[in-house]
Amino acid sequence: MGGGPAAGAAARALAAAGRHVVLLTEEDRSPYDRTVLSKDVLLHPGATVPEVWPAGAPWRERIEVRTRTRVASLDPDARRLVTASGEEIPFESVILATGAQPRRLALPGADGAGVHYLRDTTDAVGLASALGHASRLVIVGGGVIGLEVAAAATTRGVDVVVLEAADRVLARGVPAAVAGWLCDLHEARGVVVRTGVTPDAVLRSPDGVVTGVRLADGTVVPADAVVAGIGIVPRDELARSAGLAVDDGILIDPSGRTSHPHVFAAGDAVRTRHPGEAHGIRLESFTAAGRQGEVAAHTVLGQEDAFTDVPWWWSDQYDATVQAMGVAPGGAREEVLDVPGGLLVLSVVDDVLVAACGATHGPAVARVVRAAGPAIAAGARLDLAAARAAAGNLAALTSVLRAAARPH
Repeated sequence: MGGGPAAGAAARALAAAGRHVVLLTEEDRSPYDRTVLSKDVLLHPGATVPEVWPAGAPWRERIEVRTRTRVASLDPDARRLVTASGEEIPFESVILATGAQPRRLALPGADGAGVHYLRDTTDAVGLASALGHASRLVIVGGGVIGLEVAAAATTRGVDVVVLEAADRVLARGVPAAVAGWLCDLHEARGVVVRTGVTPDAVLRSPDGVVTGVRLADGTVVPADAVVAGIGIVPRDELARSAGLAVDDGILIDPSGRTSHPHVFAAGDAVRTRHPGEAHGIRLESFTAAGRQGEVAAHTVLGQEDAFTDVPWWWSDQYDATVQAMGVAPGGAREEVLDVPGGLLVLSVVDDVLVAACGATHGPAVARVVRAAGPAIAAGARLDLAAARAAAGNLAALTSVLRAAARPH
């Protein structure tokens, strides 16, 4: 149930195993690659948005996709769900991949035309069209989505101002050094980044057209359009109404099991709790969602699997690539390395590598960060002196990170 990478991966795994799958999505198409929405679609209006399934795969005939279908209620004990049109659909097992929705701007004037969010193809097409007419764009929120939109809009010739309430952009999960490097990149392209500011209203003309954003100090930032990128909220209402355990996300174990034996879940809607954890973690990335969907499908099939992957995400902005692997806990030591074309931050706890995050012009950083994955997964100690010595040569640095994961 869903239209993103988690639903797509789950359906694929089940169908490839010979199961008949009914996939219900509220959107008007099969699951697709959402990562292109803030990049290709905004840069090139009309760009093709690819499906997550390969064309011509023989198992696709086992997937029955029902588009524009909203599920109104779910009865796990009766193994039945009811759509908004009143149709009752029985099931053996159900995988909830309901995703998340953008957090809304709770400001006067924020409702209505001219204020955009970015989550699905409809959002992306609407924003891409707006960028063709706007000359001044204000983006509320300096996270990944906000900065990707800033890059696309600036490339298309729009003047952009980014407003961030925190004292820096990318305050969640990105080392300050990497955030600073990206901020400098945006400012060099003409983007105005203002941190530590809070908007209190979206201003409109008498006929309702957006004219600007007013800040808490009374300053007005002129705008023809506004984009809100202030985070997402898990769509867990259906699970909650069905009596499943929910806590800012559908609670699951690492194998995708919810609190009911016939209901599984994956993707941005879930919060995974490992044994002994009180609250768990919610991951908001394309790669994690897809893998969680696959894991949930394997569990339905009775196969042993669990999501124990090292979290990984990426972002492309202008000619730069950002890559991150792992989650650094508070208090981790950060080793900042100047590398060709950019920088890399290695986060360690007692010399154990726990995360890597970097940014470079071009994709060079991707190979280096991915090489850190096995060492992070293994809880391996890193030879920081060797890493520092190899920083000027990405191939050598990659070798150092790979060597850390090998048994000594």
